[in-house]
Amino acid sequence: MTQFLAWMTSINWLALIQTLAPVSTAFIAFKALQNWQRQDKAKREAEFLDALLEAAHAYIADLPAPITVVEMAKIGMVSHAPTWEAGDESDIAVKGAIAFIENDGERLGKRLVEALGTTRSSVIKLRSLAAKGQVFNFTDYDKCRDAIRLLTWHFDSMEGFAAYIGTSSWYWANPEVRDGLKQIMSIDAGEMRLAGC
Repeated sequence: MTQFLAWMTSINWLALIQTLAPVSTAFIAFKALQNWQRQDKAKREAEFLDALLEAAHAYIADLPAPITVVEMAKIGMVSHAPTWEAGDESDIAVKGAIAFIENDGERLGKRLVEALGTTRSSVIKLRSLAAKGQVFNFTDYDKCRDAIRLLTWHFDSMEGFAAYIGTSSWYWANPEVRDGLKQIMSIDAGEMRLAGC
């Protein structure tokens, strides 16, 4: 025991403290920096997720107007179908769509373009945030990005729909034009409405 006390008294405690103080200060500073970096990263991730959710909500809130115009156009196509004629149902539906486009397609196409114009900024913001989100390396972020692609795909299909019905000068005998018409006729506004919920 006396040897231990002798050894303790032989140490120059002031020099030891002066030597260890910078090391311990550096260690504490390093740990504080690590903690700050974690907090800063968490803050940036939270801010990004908030912005992504706000953009998704803004887009979803903007969707009903253009979807309603698509629904109106689809009803117009059905109402113009010459149901009194005999023949294949799909051929009768195509004839109705052609008659609608020739009579009222340009007006409703412009209306749909206007409705999509208010949605465009939220689509652009949502897509840019989806691309930016890859930087954060979130787990399963691909699922989020795929969901955004599906949501914004509806916008793209409505743009194509507007362009198609807005042009009354199609050459309807062309098989490619008829195939394109059948594709836009298959757009389901109810499905779009459900996807936006």
